Amino acid sequence: MDEFIQSAVSQLGIDESTAKNATGTALGFIKNGLGDQFSGIAEKLPGAEQLISAAPQAEASGGGGLMGSLKGAASSMLGGGAAEGMELMGALRNSGLSAEQGGSFITMLIDFIKSKVGDGIMGQITDKIPMLKTLVG
Repeated sequence: MDEFIQSAVSQLGIDESTAKNATGTALGFIKNGLGDQFSGIAEKLPGAEQLISAAPQAEASGGGGLMGSLKGAASSMLGGGAAEGMELMGALRNSGLSAEQGGSFITMLIDFIKSKVGDGIMGQITDKIPMLKTLVG
C-alpha cells in the first residue's frame, strides 16, 4: 500500500498523513462491504489492515443530524448505493480530502486494487459494493 500512498501524495498534492487516513477509511469501507471476503484481498494489499486500523473511524451509519437525514433521503430516492456513496465521500472529506480530490482518490484506489487483484476479483468487489462502479463511472 506504500506504493499507492506515494502515488496519491504525488498525484493529488496531499500530505502523507491525509493519504494514509483516506486510504484506511476507504479500505475500511470496502472491508465492511465485503465482510470475510476481504481477507483474501488484503493478502494482495500488504499494509491494508494496518491502514484500516490506524484510520479515524467514521461515525456510525444511520447517525442523526443533517447527514443522517440526507443519507436517509438519498437512500429512499436513489437507492442504498447513493447513500453509501455519500457516506464514503463524507468520510473521505473527514480524512482531509476535498470533494474533487475524493472522486480522483477513489478512482486511483480502485485502479490500484484492480492492478493487484485482477479483473475477476475486482468484479466481485463491485458486485458486492455496486456504488463503487458509480463513483468511478
